[in-house]
Amino acid sequence: MANTVAMQDVSVIGIGAMGAALAKALLADEHRVTVWNRTSSKCAALGRAGARIAHSVAEAVDASRVVIVCVLDYAASDALLHSPEVAARLEGKTLIQFTTGSPLDAQGAAAWAEAHGVAYLDGTIEGYPKDIGTPDGAILYTGARTTFDALQPVLASLSGHAFFVGEQHGAAAVLDGAVIGSFSLIATLGFLYGAALCDAGEVSIDDYLSIALARLPFIKDNLRTSVEMIKKGDYSGSQAALDTWAAGIEQLVEFSGDVGADSSFPREVLARLQQAVAMGHGQHELAAVFECFRKRSGHAIEP
Repeated sequence: MANTVAMQDVSVIGIGAMGAALAKALLADEHRVTVWNRTSSKCAALGRAGARIAHSVAEAVDASRVVIVCVLDYAASDALLHSPEVAARLEGKTLIQFTTGSPLDAQGAAAWAEAHGVAYLDGTIEGYPKDIGTPDGAILYTGARTTFDALQPVLASLSGHAFFVGEQHGAAAVLDGAVIGSFSLIATLGFLYGAALCDAGEVSIDDYLSIALARLPFIKDNLRTSVEMIKKGDYSGSQAALDTWAAGIEQLVEFSGDVGADSSFPREVLARLQQAVAMGHGQHELAAVFECFRKRSGHAIEP
């Protein structure tokens, strides 16, 4: 994105695929970035790109007024932030939480932040690491409107669309569950099941793709990527592993129960994800779920 924002000091805690993308986007807009990860070797490329590498969470928090956290779940985040040493350092600073969690997780984190004098935004990223820092990228935020407005120089670097969805913590997580965890994910799984039907009936999946794209233009990118992987019989990638999807849908099942909704459908989705993981696809992309449905398991479709 264009370097049109005021430089800020920002620390990023958690350098997985998404955390690394967030840090890269900030560096691209010439923010002063400090990074920390439990496995420090994951920070090396960012260090070469100009980021400062912190040797502890406390050091990372000391380095910046704005602290971004993007780790596996809220339990991992709490373990990093809730020690007396780190909590004291966060006082008076701003915390942006991109860790995937339920509405109750977001509400609990916001309450903890308020109790410790920390300004807080809860964010959900509506896309893949490749979407971060692009004009089409979208992130939903909840928190104080004044905090959201004050952070525009940072938020503008992370995505072309920074949506403020209210001061009620948990709203972004609910929307994320509805748009990503439900609509987008389940639409893609439905496509893969249709692809398996075409495979069993010896119908061209290219024809199927053409019809599906005409009817469902909003998921074109996922559909094209899935067909490419199915044809190759190669589901490797770097955007979101099935292990990551499974962890997110486990949380969706939990919070759907918390709000009194029927959790049977996400449980079925989770069962399919777990089945694919058990088949050895935990580090593969979502398209690998096709292997759960196809008739001739173990044989790729010929182009």
